[in-house]
Amino acid sequence: MDNANINEIGATAFIIAGIRALEDARDEPMFSDPYAGLFLNDELRERARQLTEVHFAVGDAIRLRTVAFNTVVENSIRQGVRQVVTLGSGFDMRHAIFATGGVQFFDVDQEAVLKFKASILAGKGIEGCKAICCNYLEADLPDELIRAGLDPDQETLVIWEGNTMYLPSELIMGFLNRLCDRLSRFRIGFDYFPRSVLDGTYESAEAVEIVRGVQKVMNATFLTGFDSLEAFETEAPFRVVDAGNIIEIGIRLGGPGTERLLGKTAFLTKELAASYWIALLERRRGD
Repeated sequence: MDNANINEIGATAFIIAGIRALEDARDEPMFSDPYAGLFLNDELRERARQLTEVHFAVGDAIRLRTVAFNTVVENSIRQGVRQVVTLGSGFDMRHAIFATGGVQFFDVDQEAVLKFKASILAGKGIEGCKAICCNYLEADLPDELIRAGLDPDQETLVIWEGNTMYLPSELIMGFLNRLCDRLSRFRIGFDYFPRSVLDGTYESAEAVEIVRGVQKVMNATFLTGFDSLEAFETEAPFRVVDAGNIIEIGIRLGGPGTERLLGKTAFLTKELAASYWIALLERRRGD
């Protein structure tokens, strides 16, 4: 099966996989994803390598983001979470990397992406996780998840990695409230840019230009950013559990050694780091 039917947003999955695949070749990798390379051909591997050499800050931001979300998943499972949902999952393979007895993983993405992913894994004899093929902004996602076996009353972790910036802002709160209406106990983690970075009014011109460059590299347009997380607490029943820029939260969640490795290998400027954030929200009980 080829990837001809994957749209420009889904196509970013190849770039992310390419950057993750490069990690294991480093002398001191910050994480390991032995599956990422399965989705790449030689051309895609070379494109990822060139990207990280020319736009090194982009690669390092994605590396730190991966460390942060890996830690959120690992810690959540350790604390007893038995359901992990990945929105816009692309070629995410955490269901295999963090496979644990009794834990269910659910991939949510467009049909072409998940069918391509399934065909690659089947060809390698690797079991996938439960796949929900849909546009989650339009579908009744809670119903789709429940039909696939998710228990709406059990603690769930939702990973929303590399998604928010591509989505129309007016659809986000409605989507989140639909999740909250059906899922009584969940946390959701996501990355985002401040709105001011996207509209060009951010205080650092360097950060604005770098993020514009990222969009060119990804061949996609970033539509939405958040200058504050207040709306998630006032327009939806969430509380902010944690938030920080990509360096702060990457080091905090990555644990001992992450800062040393970052100092040796990363080229993120403080300006870019301050303009790229990760947040973890929890659905408030009783609302």
